[in-house]
Amino acid sequence: MLLRALKHNKSAISARVREFGLATEASPPLLARSNQLMFLCGANRSLGVPSARREAIKKFIENLSPDFRVIYAEGVFNELIKIGHSKNSLDLEHEISGIADKILIVLESPSAFCELGAFAHQKLRKKLVIINDSQFRSESSFINTGPIAAATEAKAPVLWYPMKPDGIHSIDGIGATFNDLRTFIGQKPQSRARRLPGDISQLDANKSSLYFVHDLVFFAGPISHEELVELLKVAYGNKSYDMLKRLLGVLKAAGLIHSFDASGTWVYESTIGSPFMRYGININPMMALIRRNHLENHPSRFGR
Repeated sequence: MLLRALKHNKSAISARVREFGLATEASPPLLARSNQLMFLCGANRSLGVPSARREAIKKFIENLSPDFRVIYAEGVFNELIKIGHSKNSLDLEHEISGIADKILIVLESPSAFCELGAFAHQKLRKKLVIINDSQFRSESSFINTGPIAAATEAKAPVLWYPMKPDGIHSIDGIGATFNDLRTFIGQKPQSRARRLPGDISQLDANKSSLYFVHDLVFFAGPISHEELVELLKVAYGNKSYDMLKRLLGVLKAAGLIHSFDASGTWVYESTIGSPFMRYGININPMMALIRRNHLENHPSRFGR
């Protein structure tokens, strides 16, 4: 088993993982590419099913470029439940928002107005794109004079159109906002490689940590959360890796990894077939050893 091999100090796998850890500490990897990640808030038409408006926005944005990824908070929550999530939803949404490049909020439900209030503080309001019903545009309500005014002062766009009462359950005129939406989210991520600052093993709510975790899944997958924690401990020592669960949830919601039940073990696998970062060490020997261990001890992970 991979877990046993990682815990055995003299195993070939643990030796390769320690070598990987030392190499990345001595020379942090280069972030070679990136996605534009967008957190899309709003209503659900039923439990776990986003509103028709949100589904239309997601489809539109992701059709603009394969580099654009839209994240529903619900997708993150659903994944975390499978690996023992205990974080409150408010803190989790703030962590997702720290990772996201943009926060899109469709003001179509009481929960969406609550999310607007939570995300309109100074650290996040510059990331906001707000979509609201044009019939309320000239009202002197707290929503307009409070969070919307604060977002506008930070040059965050507010897109107005006449919402229909049934727009949560069926498509309305949301397409009227798409030209403006393209303008405000249409900048692709920088393609130039850049070296990551700081300690790569210090997992946090940022894109560097997100892509590093993706790469570990790519190198060692299909792999469980428990095995990933042990791999990190072998490579970097006994630190807190609590953020790992949330990063896996965001990666899954963004479609960068997928997960499945392999004979009773919930495991993760990359969907894109290549790493986001460039490493100053040959990864192939470590990958080969881990893959051989999976084939010998966990063949169900490859039998789907």
